[in-house]
Amino acid sequence: MIVTLTTDFGTSDGYVAAMKGTMLGIRPDVRMIDVTHAVPPQDIMEAAWVLRQAAWTYPEGTVHLVVVDPGVGTTRRPLAARFRPTGSDREHLFVGPDNGLLSLLTDEPPSRAVVLDRPEFWRTSRASRTFHGRDVFAPVAAHLAGGATLRELGSVTEETSSLRWPLPIADAQGVEGSILHVDRYGNCVTNIQRETVEAHQADRSVKVYAGSTIIRGISETYGHAAVSEPLALFGSSGALEVSVNKGNASQLLSLSRGAPVRLIFETRSERARRFAEAA
Repeated sequence: MIVTLTTDFGTSDGYVAAMKGTMLGIRPDVRMIDVTHAVPPQDIMEAAWVLRQAAWTYPEGTVHLVVVDPGVGTTRRPLAARFRPTGSDREHLFVGPDNGLLSLLTDEPPSRAVVLDRPEFWRTSRASRTFHGRDVFAPVAAHLAGGATLRELGSVTEETSSLRWPLPIADAQGVEGSILHVDRYGNCVTNIQRETVEAHQADRSVKVYAGSTIIRGISETYGHAAVSEPLALFGSSGALEVSVNKGNASQLLSLSRGAPVRLIFETRSERARRFAEAA
């Protein structure tokens, strides 16, 4: 039985350890794996991006405990739900606040969701209003890992909070998107997927506009550009990245999450005509 943990708690306090201790008190044999505890505080979108890249690599039935919870103690509901990745029938279980984060993990709605309204499955019936991670979510995750069903843990709900990733705009001239994530190397990951580009590019060349930088062509890997030179490539997520070989693109190119990135397609004849008009 596996439970992954994704939080914005950091590791300098005892919050993560308290959640793990709670789970071990219920299921001493649970296997806990840290996805990350370095999500920027209250950053729901960042947490969703990181977990989306990792969650679906785990075996079917894995429980994912996700606590990035700026609304803790308010009317937002505690939730457990079953989701499957887009195009797959492998289901995973997720436990966390109903604040829209879980809806960003896949394009599919949950096959079942429950509101965690049964205190007998909590750490204590008088849960702290500021630490549902320890008192509600962690014990529920442990019970799920031990074989409890969603119906046992809460009341079925048909409505859950929903957020959506921004979508790129594509046409015959190019694709316009934005940066969704900056990784620890400074690579700027966009919302432009490989299949979107391939569906519109045909046999034309491409220029990538990011900030004040123009990148000609899309590389296969980081080392295909000279050291300290910018490049664009499709990374392991399938999304277009703006990078700098052995450098930090976010810092060197002054790019951050939300910044626009634009691809323009041109044939040789179109380039020639444009140069002639400029002359």
